[in-house]
Amino acid sequence: MHEKIIMKLSIIFITVALLTAGGGVYSSVKAGDVTGGKMAPHVNIAAFHKLHGQEGFKYPEHIKGQDILHALQSKAQFIFINHTAGLKDGDVIVVANDVLREEDGHFADFGVDCQMSVHLKGKDVSLGGLCEVLMLDQNHRQIEHKLFIKPVTLQPGKGWVLLYNDEEDGIAIYADTEFGLE
Repeated sequence: MHEKIIMKLSIIFITVALLTAGGGVYSSVKAGDVTGGKMAPHVNIAAFHKLHGQEGFKYPEHIKGQDILHALQSKAQFIFINHTAGLKDGDVIVVANDVLREEDGHFADFGVDCQMSVHLKGKDVSLGGLCEVLMLDQNHRQIEHKLFIKPVTLQPGKGWVLLYNDEEDGIAIYADTEFGLE
C-alpha cells in the first residue's frame, strides 16, 4: 500500500517539475530573475559593535573598496552583513538578526532589526529607515536603541558609507551599493 502511494506521489512530483521547467509551483519568478533579467542596484548593509578595549576607536565615514571586514578588523565585530536581491524603486529592505530567548517565563529578543526604504535615481540608491538594537555588551550591560537613519544617497563603486554611528554604545551601520545582474 505504502509503495503505491509513494509511486503515485513520485509521478506527481516529476510531472509538476517537468511542467514548470524546474521553476517551482508557487512563483513565476525564478532564482536569479527577481528583476526580470535586467541590470539593477543591490545594497549591502553591515552592522558592527566595537570590541572591548576599543572604546576610543572612531568609525570612518567612508571605507573604500569592498573589504569592510578587513578595514574594521581588531576594532569592531560584525553583527550582520547582508546582500540584497536586485532592487526596484519603493522596495523596503528588512534585515532581522535576532536570538529569541525565554528566561524566567519571559521572552527576550536580542539582536538588530532594520527596515530601510529604497528610492532609485539612475544608478544611485537613496536609503533611509530604522534599526532597532537590543543586545548585551561585553560588560553584560543591556543596549537598547532605535537608530533613525536619515536618507543617504549611495553610488556604485564609492565604497561603504557610514549610515549611523551610536558613539555611546559603539554600534555602527554601514551600506554600499553595486549595480549588476541579479
